[in-house]
Amino acid sequence: MILRVERLTRRFGGLLAVNEVSFHVEKGEILAIIGPNGAGKTTVFNLISGLLHPTSGQIYLEGVPIAGLRPHQIARKGIARTFQTTALFNQLRVIDNLVVAHKLRTTHGLLDTLFRTRRWRADREKSLARAVEVLEFVGLREKALHPVSTLSQEEQKRLAIGVALATEPKIVLLDEPTAGLIQDETDGIMTLIKKLKAAGVTVCVIEHKMRLIMDLAERIIVLNYGNKIAEGTPEEISRNDAVVQAYLGGEYAA
Repeated sequence: MILRVERLTRRFGGLLAVNEVSFHVEKGEILAIIGPNGAGKTTVFNLISGLLHPTSGQIYLEGVPIAGLRPHQIARKGIARTFQTTALFNQLRVIDNLVVAHKLRTTHGLLDTLFRTRRWRADREKSLARAVEVLEFVGLREKALHPVSTLSQEEQKRLAIGVALATEPKIVLLDEPTAGLIQDETDGIMTLIKKLKAAGVTVCVIEHKMRLIMDLAERIIVLNYGNKIAEGTPEEISRNDAVVQAYLGGEYAA
């Protein structure tokens, strides 16, 4: 078990966005979180990644409590994420986005940067090497020197996953990684996610495309109005009458 969430709760005034949700993620697996809009899925990711602090409950990464830490602290511990709306430095080159992301794993400070010390040069070489490695992994090596603004939407989705990978994570949280993509592009991202798993990266994914989830995930968590209403394998979830009717419905049955 790499990640454990226990009775996680988040209130926004009188709104109960997440209500005592508990689940775990096994090392090396692909876990999916599904549910309708407003179910609390992204809020759970925001709590895990430190963008929000829980009202109550706890989050453990490899047995160590992390709830309440700042996002950069949680990222250093090994949790990386993507967002529904791709968050990239659009005016920088593709490779620069990855170098910036890897800075999380460097040790040089401001004075090192100003005077370009030996430590700065060593960190720079490590970051560039990691960036090239990630570009190869996500299939963007030929786009390394292109401005992000010139990439297609699918390429930006790949780069966003690459930015997460550049931080050398133990687990990656992917928030709707195929949103807005056509079927061929969706298939390409699904192949990339499987490649992450094969490389030993644990993946937790939020996604609305149920056919993709059924083909990709090993376990599925179902949320509704902030509550966990089901958990199981894709086969078990597909046989759950309440889930099929409310969430899989016509798309999965078609």
